[in-house]
Amino acid sequence: MKKISLLYIEDDKDIQEIYLDVIEREVDIVHLASDGEEGFEKYLEIKPNIILLDINMPKLDGLSLAKKIREIDGDVKIIITTAYADQDKLLQAIELYLIKYILKPIEPTILTEALQKAKNEIVEIQKEQEPTVKIFTLDEDSKWNFDTEKLYEQNVEVKLTKNERRLLKLLSTDKNKVFTFFEIFDHISYDDFDKDYDAGQVRALVKLLRKKVPKASILNIYGEGYRFNPISEHILKVSDIEA
Repeated sequence: MKKISLLYIEDDKDIQEIYLDVIEREVDIVHLASDGEEGFEKYLEIKPNIILLDINMPKLDGLSLAKKIREIDGDVKIIITTAYADQDKLLQAIELYLIKYILKPIEPTILTEALQKAKNEIVEIQKEQEPTVKIFTLDEDSKWNFDTEKLYEQNVEVKLTKNERRLLKLLSTDKNKVFTFFEIFDHISYDDFDKDYDAGQVRALVKLLRKKVPKASILNIYGEGYRFNPISEHILKVSDIEA
């Protein structure tokens, strides 16, 4: 997961210092600002995951700053602190989709819970956005990584020629489709416009590829063409593979 950053906007330096220890235990990177205008400039510069700000700040108050940020960013997690239980401000804050509206003096446990809630939401979003790869199991020893176009046997990469890789990639785009000789020839020869159609070349290429993959993973459909026949197919997170 990516490091989680927080922008803490508070004009009272003493209060900032009091809560920095709590904040630094929960997030990876902390940026500080002392008023609303500086806070907005820092936000634009660093695009933090979380913003912790006070309502009563010079130059630009916290609610106005939060509204300004929400107009351009619906994802950043915002936590607002205030010394006053003002119902009107509370109602305005609710419309800003906050993680928490915290009254001062801030209880460290309440701040910790708010930060953890924000982190959990961020981690879930990061998981959803994490890149994936499609892995086909061809037999107990052989796997084909569709996205990297790499073939492995017992976790060792099997070297493929350009055309062998193109053929396996094409067949694995749809394991339920029978690809005709002409479709295969057209695909492997797309960068060679002068080449005449040759079904024999397709058969020869399939024969060579079958020496590198389990034979049953490429089926010959008589009179039609070839179909990919893996044992299973899995969509995996890149981080799971790297781990």
